[in-house]
Amino acid sequence: MIKVFRPFWSYDVTKTEVWLSGMAKKGYLLVGLNRWTRCFFFRQGKSKLITYRIGYDKMHGSSLSRSLLDEGWIKVLHSGNWYVLSNEKHNEQIKTSSVREGIIKRNRTIMYIFSGILIYLTGIAISNLTIISFSLFQDVSVEVVESPLWILTYSLLGFAIALYILSIYSVFIINKTNKYLINEKANKLQSLNHIEGRLSKEKEKQLKLSGKIVVKRKFGWMYSPDRLEKWLEKMEELGYNLYRINRTGTAFYFIIDSPRKVSYCADYQNISDESYFDMHRDAGWKSAFISYSSLQKWTIWSREYFEGEERPQIYSDKSHHLKHARRIVIAYTILFLPLTIMYIGLFMAGMFNNGITKLSLLTTIMFLFVIFAFGSFTVRTWLYYMRLKKRYDFRL
Repeated sequence: MIKVFRPFWSYDVTKTEVWLSGMAKKGYLLVGLNRWTRCFFFRQGKSKLITYRIGYDKMHGSSLSRSLLDEGWIKVLHSGNWYVLSNEKHNEQIKTSSVREGIIKRNRTIMYIFSGILIYLTGIAISNLTIISFSLFQDVSVEVVESPLWILTYSLLGFAIALYILSIYSVFIINKTNKYLINEKANKLQSLNHIEGRLSKEKEKQLKLSGKIVVKRKFGWMYSPDRLEKWLEKMEELGYNLYRINRTGTAFYFIIDSPRKVSYCADYQNISDESYFDMHRDAGWKSAFISYSSLQKWTIWSREYFEGEERPQIYSDKSHHLKHARRIVIAYTILFLPLTIMYIGLFMAGMFNNGITKLSLLTTIMFLFVIFAFGSFTVRTWLYYMRLKKRYDFRL
């Protein structure tokens, strides 16, 4: 029996799975996992070609589904919410495997925590650097008073630096892993959606030059999704048929053709799994855009209908639609409101301590711009929710 310590194995489960397969090939077969000490336990045996699959599921039972058993999967271990499956088939031969949604949700929670720590420590660092820069560039005498508890001060500084580095590493690795896991199945859906009817680059360029394709840019539409929907539907009525949206979701490509009636819905989901796309596609909706970000998962759905037909809606129930809007408001308020408050505090501290001078004017403008940007994002989401609530109240 051997024990191997891997402190960050859960940050990149696909890399850990490859490592476990490599250990099996060397004759070390997985038999245990301690999720608290971050240690894996192996027994030495014959070399085997084994494909491993790591999952995380709070409701995962003791037995596997029939489809997984038929595919040849065997449960190796179950530790807390973590479980590990093994299969002696080669990875390319396996068609069915466990889902990744549990890992994605867990990773996102951890990433939010480390992102908050990173933003907090960055704010403190910017505040201190701003004060130091004001002191250096102005004729102000600076007196440095040593701390009587210098050991505690330097220990806390070292801990803050280590925590900052850990936060950067955690956010970077987890974000990269989540993107891969989310796109594991979504890539197939994305490619099917965009390849069908896609023009070649040369043809698209020709249509742009001839004026048949028009590009319109919309920034920050996710803070007012109802206005984006109305704008897209109005463009369709004017004969500007949406052809595609770029990867960042800011450039909208329209082909000038016949006017048509199309219903649009900008939908925000924490996690968009395969069943989510299948459900809406079965109802006749097409995904015009799927965001790649793991922090905010947006999908723009479209569905054509004809004159005299009722306008199709994804959220036909008032309570569900308002719940969806509240989720958007809460997500962006948590993200932007603390940043707005932090920068207002930094701005006010700079004003009271130093006033506005020529040297500090650039910093003041920067703070005002950031405060306005982050504050407007929060306000716009709340205005969206209030418009939606008012619309439903008016219908009653």
